[in-house]
Amino acid sequence: METPENSDFVPAKLLKKYYHPDYSHLFNKIKDIKTPVKNGILMGLLDGNWHSELELIRIAKKKQKYMGAVTLGTMVNSLNHSLKNDYVEKKVMNGKLHYKISDNYVGLTRAAYNKYRFNME
Repeated sequence: METPENSDFVPAKLLKKYYHPDYSHLFNKIKDIKTPVKNGILMGLLDGNWHSELELIRIAKKKQKYMGAVTLGTMVNSLNHSLKNDYVEKKVMNGKLHYKISDNYVGLTRAAYNKYRFNME
């Protein structure tokens, strides 16, 4: 029997590539977010597209008057740190910083927010 020499069969890489977090874990993390600004930012990112830093700052300013690029960056780092992964991705496009929810988490986040909104009513 031959052993695969392809690095695609390394268990750690397979787990990282195909493992998606448990829905209840993500739901509990989102449910515990009490900051209206963070909830607003996540709601703006639910479509799964890239959004400019300015667009997200505009969304956040509806909830908190004093909001800027540094505060937004801190909030994104806080979200990534609390979930222990790259939940919100960053990318520089045309010289401007853009954000989006990682493709692995868009569907789960939508489901969690739909359930979150349903439980709040």
